Amino acid sequence: MRKILTILGCVVLTSAIWAQATPPAETQRKLSAIRELTEFRLIQLSDEFWHDGQHYKVMALMHVLIAYSPEEVEYYSDLAWLYSSYGDAVRARQTYERGIRAVPNQWDLYYDYGFWLFQRGELERARTYLERAVSFPNVPGYAWKTLAHACERMGDYKRSLEAWENAKKVDPNDGAVEPNMARVRQKLQEQQSKGT
Repeated sequence: MRKILTILGCVVLTSAIWAQATPPAETQRKLSAIRELTEFRLIQLSDEFWHDGQHYKVMALMHVLIAYSPEEVEYYSDLAWLYSSYGDAVRARQTYERGIRAVPNQWDLYYDYGFWLFQRGELERARTYLERAVSFPNVPGYAWKTLAHACERMGDYKRSLEAWENAKKVDPNDGAVEPNMARVRQKLQEQQSKGT
């Protein structure tokens, strides 16, 4: 009999929870404000720890912030950068990849990870992520420029030149584009003349 009453009590309690109406709009606004203030304070603490040189505390707070707002790409990027700065490439890589899984529809982390891989000399993997980054609309010119450099280092001068051309479309006044395009054009011509 006791088991039946316990089960019946659980059913009634569960039903009561499911039947509850959503909180009033005013309560929802207050809860949202509290949530935003909490996140803001966590960011402030992170900044204070950063300036005090307590970077491991910053890393800990970045984990909290990621759990708190998993859609915020900057938290993943900052944490990965810190791991890399402290020589922990494995955790940096894991953090970038975790961020990409969590927020696959933004170019930022694809670029950040691709740039990080490029700096490490992992050109094939870097190119994969940089190509994904530039597949998004309205990416900044520097994403195209990084892809152009990666392709050039890999000897794919044709794709490098295409990337430089796209960088020029994004920012026609960027003075670095033309000299780089000229160099890559020259390499492409040399490559093509050797192939014939």
